[in-house]
Formats: sequence, C-alpha cells, structure tokens
Amino acid sequence: MATDISDIKQKLYEHIKQGAIDADVFASVEIDARGVCCEADGPAEPVYYRVYIEEGDIWVALETEDRWLSGSIEGDLVGTGDKLDDLLEEEIIDLGHTDAVVEFDHYRSPEKVYVFRSKVSTPLSSPDAPQHALLWLLGYEIVFRELGDMTEDDED
Repeated sequence: MATDISDIKQKLYEHIKQGAIDADVFASVEIDARGVCCEADGPAEPVYYRVYIEEGDIWVALETEDRWLSGSIEGDLVGTGDKLDDLLEEEIIDLGHTDAVVEFDHYRSPEKVYVFRSKVSTPLSSPDAPQHALLWLLGYEIVFRELGDMTEDDED
C-alpha cells in the first residue's frame, strides 16, 4: 500500500511539474521534499506556489516570508470587497475544473511564513486529481498575480 501511495504522489507531482513548466508563468519549478514548488515570476521578494499532500489531501498554497506582501494582498481584497475563495473558484472553474469548490486558509506558520492555501476538492484517489491539482495551481497563480505587490513595479 505504501508503494501505491508513493507512486500516486510521484505521478501527481510529475504531472503538475510538467504542466507548470509548460504554462511558462513561473520563474522556476521543482519537486522538493514537500511536493511541487513553483517560484512566482515578478515579486521583489521570494513567493512560492506549492502543491503538496497532507493527511491524504491535496493542497495548493501561496507562501511568502514577506509580511508586507501578505498585507498588501489582504489590503487589495478588503479594498475591493472581493472574496478570495470566490475569485479562486471562478478562475479554477474557467480553467476547466467545473465542479471545483474552493475554501481557503490564511495564516502565519510557526516558521513565520505567510500562507494562503486551499484543499483541492478532488480526492487524491481520483484519476482526475493530477489535472485538477494543476488547474488549481494555475488558478492560484492567475488570481494572486493581480493582488497586492506581486510585481516589482507595483506602487502603493
């Protein structure tokens, strides 16, 4: 069974890595000990999009150590009145996961990393999981690139 889970994870991560490379929207894409890690292309400070498995679920996240960037994203959402889960869900559905249901968590980890994350609504065991997780990753990139100070030339 452990081999099956390991194989499922590896296939999932390889599919997402290749799809992220093909999308050509990230500065770099790699598989590391936690899962797939994609460096955002644009922000002055490091920002990473991640896809990983935690307790049998697939998660997509944006992570940064820059509290000002996290605050600028929050500020944009408060200023526009937009709800992040609605923005993400709309984008993910537009990309092709038509029955996506998006909720998000936002917190600062014990390692002082600011995290926005969502559990992919497709189970890991589903044959659609790799493609759906890729669509969620790309949806995250599309939504977050427009928020806060995600590009170096943004001004407050």
